[in-house]
Amino acid sequence: MSVAGVPLGSVVLLAVALAIATLVHRRLLGRLGGGTLQHLVRLPGNLLHELAHAFAMLLTGYTVADLSVSLGDPSGRGHVRPGPAWIGIARPWFTNLVSPVAPVFVAVAALAFLQPLAGVPGLPSSASGLLPVLRAVDPTRWELWAGLALGFSITAEMAPSSIDLAAWWRPALVAAVLVALGVYGLEYARPGMALDTWAWLDATVRTPVARALAMAVWSGVTVAPVAWLAGRLRAAVA
Repeated sequence: MSVAGVPLGSVVLLAVALAIATLVHRRLLGRLGGGTLQHLVRLPGNLLHELAHAFAMLLTGYTVADLSVSLGDPSGRGHVRPGPAWIGIARPWFTNLVSPVAPVFVAVAALAFLQPLAGVPGLPSSASGLLPVLRAVDPTRWELWAGLALGFSITAEMAPSSIDLAAWWRPALVAAVLVALGVYGLEYARPGMALDTWAWLDATVRTPVARALAMAVWSGVTVAPVAWLAGRLRAAVA
């Protein structure tokens, strides 16, 4: 997909994965209730999410004062709190630009790594390709089910939280303006170079993002009946 000649394939795939994470996986988690079961399901993804924040803080010059996952957090969210800067050039605006969205990129990398390892299929390009894709899956492999379980947890925690976005949007807006000015200047000095660079970047990241999207879709499909049944049982007991 492209708009005005700008390839947007990887951007569209990432946007779909984030939408699935927010609108599907988080709602399925909600059907598990707010107790220990939900937090145990969340644990791998939530730990990866918080570690991504912590790594980004360290990378941008700040120490980590505290890290907690949702299972041990009274608020039920998990959190990372920065400590003092470990380098003099550290700036909070740069950390607020990088750290809130770090879980997105770490989750994509983790899902892309898991997909072939677990034997989770890619997404078919058409409806007619669905059955051949499913027939090629070996349901007897434990790696498949472990990968789907981890994929669900990671996908459910990949999107930035409202707290993340509140810290991120101001420096992101400034960065977007600066990048746009830089691209304009580069295009003026070297016509076509900015578009060629973007096309190369899009082509480079499209495969891992597509693998991450496949993990998001198949893990959601796998967990949905279990989450539905858990919700029905909770309603019956209540």
